[in-house]
Amino acid sequence: MKSKPLSERILQYFHEKPFDALLILGFIIVVVIMSRLYFSVNPDDAVWEQFKAEHDCKLRMTKTGTQRSSWSCNDGKTYYRWRQQR
Repeated sequence: MKSKPLSERILQYFHEKPFDALLILGFIIVVVIMSRLYFSVNPDDAVWEQFKAEHDCKLRMTKTGTQRSSWSCNDGKTYYRWRQQR
């Protein structure tokens, strides 16, 4: 018994279950986009240290005086360093 080529089986699956196939395709696209976003983040702390010094960034404190992982910089923006928890 000869098995069908992969492309033919995929097309057959699209014809038999179009909604399921679109859900799977959407999931694959989301995974690819999320992985590209994750790996495009620059984990190099030296770049952050340079940026922090150039923009006079100060660690923000809460009303109780505990530190958070957010920084107020002189450009008026708040930056969150989620990779600091390493």
